[in-house]
Amino acid sequence: MILRLTIIWLFLFAQTSYAQHIHSITFTGLTSTKESYLRDIISCKEKSMFNKEVFEDDVFLLRNLNLFFEVEGIATTEDSLSYHLAFHIREANYVYPILSASGFDDQLKLQVGVNHINFLGRAQSFGVLYQYYDRHSLSIFHSAKRHSNQKTGHDLAIAKYSTIEPLYFSDPAGNDTVSSFNFDNYSISAGGHYWIGRYTNIGIGAAYMYEDYKQRDNAFDLFGMKRFNFHKHQVRSHLETNRVENLFERRKGWKSRLYGEWIHTYSDAPAPSFLKLQLSGSYYQLIGKRGNLASFIRLGTASNAESPFAPFVLDGFLNVRGIGNRVERGTAEIIVNAEYRHSLWIHKYVTIQSAIFADYGALRTAGASYSTLFDDLIPNLYLGGGLRFNLNILYNTCIRVDYSINPFSPSAGGFTFGFGQFF
Repeated sequence: MILRLTIIWLFLFAQTSYAQHIHSITFTGLTSTKESYLRDIISCKEKSMFNKEVFEDDVFLLRNLNLFFEVEGIATTEDSLSYHLAFHIREANYVYPILSASGFDDQLKLQVGVNHINFLGRAQSFGVLYQYYDRHSLSIFHSAKRHSNQKTGHDLAIAKYSTIEPLYFSDPAGNDTVSSFNFDNYSISAGGHYWIGRYTNIGIGAAYMYEDYKQRDNAFDLFGMKRFNFHKHQVRSHLETNRVENLFERRKGWKSRLYGEWIHTYSDAPAPSFLKLQLSGSYYQLIGKRGNLASFIRLGTASNAESPFAPFVLDGFLNVRGIGNRVERGTAEIIVNAEYRHSLWIHKYVTIQSAIFADYGALRTAGASYSTLFDDLIPNLYLGGGLRFNLNILYNTCIRVDYSINPFSPSAGGFTFGFGQFF
């Protein structure tokens, strides 16, 4: 018995002696990010067993933080038993102004603010944003994608969102009518999420909202009053996976998101309470040394009340380039975007990409069946092309100019411009 135990002990000792261990881990190039935070979130630890796949996954995780211009991981050894792991990082400038302008025809959407995307050196975001979209809006927000415990994150926001909102409804004669309202939404929101895998998290959140509508025209005597307001609360949840790798102006990988929310209106207000569900996914594929194929799809459905306050909208700033300003509302949606980007000229200061794209959107009419998703005599399909100017000296900064038309109605369409890739 003693001999058998001795043999087993010697066998285990020999295995341990020849196991590949991590002797040291170093990070180079850090200027703002806390090294302790990066050590907390990677899986490789000093004195632990070395696994090449885990090391490569840590490199991917650091790129997936969407913080750094470049991340390179190198594993070296002198005796095949003790490894030194080095993460070489090129950091970005994290405190930067937000300047985003988008437009088509006579519509303009302008965003100006400041954002720190690596607040406290721990991949947190803290910012203030002003927006002009027909009217003036302001928001303050703070979020942490991943806490040091690797398992949790949070988001907080307080905002005033104001715009001119077109509402679509039928008058007593059955004719479709549109009326414009000054719309104000005041909200405070908080949420948290839990990582159930390295790239998958599940989250919950809640918000309190106060909304005010004031009719700007006399298109219709809506509910017998020109102004109305109501209080709401929101409860939301999501399941999200993100395996996108950011490689300068190009991306590869995929991400998906399942989102649900319940909006409850306090009182018999014109805007009813509703439940909304959305499933969306993005896929990015590298083509050769300079090409990038990008695609996006979103399917959504909501409580099917017959109301002008339907939760889904078609908008040239949000989902279908060239379609116009909130041209249609509905209680279910299909959105499809596809785009091919090709790097024409690469310089240390700027990279210019060309792009060709197709955008499609369809909505279910409020109170009607799903078949109305396909009732449009002229499909909401827009084809186009454009240019992307990626500023390499500023992190994640892209100026976008596009032109699109509807092939079923060539007079519909026009130029759009904006900051950042469309998706």
